[in-house]
Amino acid sequence: MKRILYFFPLNPVEKKGGSQTRALHLLKYFKARGMKVDFITKSVWGQYTPETVKAFEDSGLAEHIWVLDRKPVKGNPVKYFFTYKLWHILYERKLKLVPGSFPNHTTLNLRRQFDAILRRQQYDYIIISYAYWADFIRDNPLVGNAVTIIDTHDLLASQHQNDTGFDKGAALGDELRRLAQFNQVWAISPEETYFFSQFLKEKVKYIPMIMTAPAPVKETVEKDVDLIYVASDNPHNLRSATWFFKEVYPLLPTNIRICAIGVITAHISKDYPNVTLIPFVDDLDAYYRRARVALCPMLTGTGVKVKVVEAMSHGLPVICSERGLDGLPDKTSNGCLSANDPQTFAANIQRVLSDKALYEQLSHQGQAYFQQHFSIESGYQKLDKAMSIDR
Repeated sequence: MKRILYFFPLNPVEKKGGSQTRALHLLKYFKARGMKVDFITKSVWGQYTPETVKAFEDSGLAEHIWVLDRKPVKGNPVKYFFTYKLWHILYERKLKLVPGSFPNHTTLNLRRQFDAILRRQQYDYIIISYAYWADFIRDNPLVGNAVTIIDTHDLLASQHQNDTGFDKGAALGDELRRLAQFNQVWAISPEETYFFSQFLKEKVKYIPMIMTAPAPVKETVEKDVDLIYVASDNPHNLRSATWFFKEVYPLLPTNIRICAIGVITAHISKDYPNVTLIPFVDDLDAYYRRARVALCPMLTGTGVKVKVVEAMSHGLPVICSERGLDGLPDKTSNGCLSANDPQTFAANIQRVLSDKALYEQLSHQGQAYFQQHFSIESGYQKLDKAMSIDR
């Protein structure tokens, strides 16, 4: 029986964002293939509480769950300095942090806790999410014979390009250096697969977003939502929501019913009479079934847009910008209509809502596209190949 040590900084059972959806379905894949998973994460990012840890444990997706601390408890300042702070400064010098790059979150305390786990157990696979923590395995003899895998999630140099003091050349070089330490580099989109493979060659594997198709619903569900918009409140979504409500919304008829779901709702005005704001729902599928069309007005960002894939799985046409098509293997015949200018974006919404034939065409295209590229069947085949599993 294969054993996996899997690091992911958030709580996957919370399902509040696309990265958590990815982690959850990877965990389900490991379980389906009979693998044993030890899951490590970190406090703060995942907002772990005893209740959420218990919910994760009850899911049966991991044998052990460890929540690591970025720093030790400070306590006595003199003792803290000599037992941790001084050694951490020396550790960062050893890492040779690159000025102008994106953050390296591999603190000495995290590395110590990570190494302690490796001393207790040897693994067949070690999977690290995000290049922020790639140096968990840097010059680490405790890795042993494990196959090391970095699940990139994003091109982080692009994500941080607006940071103060950012140096694109330094950041790209540092990102490639971090990824090169691993036996495999998993990329979530064709674009990132192409870019990374130019430098890291056969190490790079395209592992797309994987999702379970919604179960068929026998009863007829009333379509009481015209447009559904699901988003977190990361900077890309904040910029996109601002653009949509400032530039596109005024061009739409006021009788179009819009439902926004997720933490993005904290940043949307409550004064729009035809917009319903729902910060959190337990069953997002139920709202997709009530909706007619999905929105993805992304202006920036990298990687696949999970909200687009979710909408496809439900047969909802997607009205998006060109950035909303990122991560899709084909940019046409996929159930989406894209435009970057507000006038065409608004016109696309009204076309799909009023043209039944166009609506049905896009709906069927999206469902077929989802089945071909993002379904469990398609995704598991790619994972089996990457992990050398014969089926």
